Amino acid sequence: MALSIAAVVAVILVVITAQQISNAVRTNEGHNSVIGSPYIGDWQEANNSANFIKILPNGSASCQIVNGSTHYTVTAGQATFDKQTKRLAIKFFFVGPSWHVDEAPHQTADGVVMKLDGQTFLKLRTYSSPSGSGSPGVSI
Repeated sequence: MALSIAAVVAVILVVITAQQISNAVRTNEGHNSVIGSPYIGDWQEANNSANFIKILPNGSASCQIVNGSTHYTVTAGQATFDKQTKRLAIKFFFVGPSWHVDEAPHQTADGVVMKLDGQTFLKLRTYSSPSGSGSPGVSI
């Protein structure tokens, strides 16, 4: 019995690892792809400065999102954009927030903004070359 449980756990870990590797090697040609350059940068929600998204040129990302009693902090995650559903996601393995992109990043009188799930995010910084981020992990 213990051997069969160990085998099931091993299979699950192999599947999770394979999916994570598959996600890491996707390109912009895929329907779920590494994030495009307009999204790269530091973003802060206009009405809640506690909500912050950071997307680096290499696709790594982090965020801190507070929504009611739900608190997401993701470091060393991966940013992806699903072209079919217009969903932006920042995940560490399979954990992390995702948003519907109501308005893609665009220039306004206030600077570059994007609208995610009805919330306006202002671009605070743009990155021109890949850089690292903090230690990986997620806290909810």
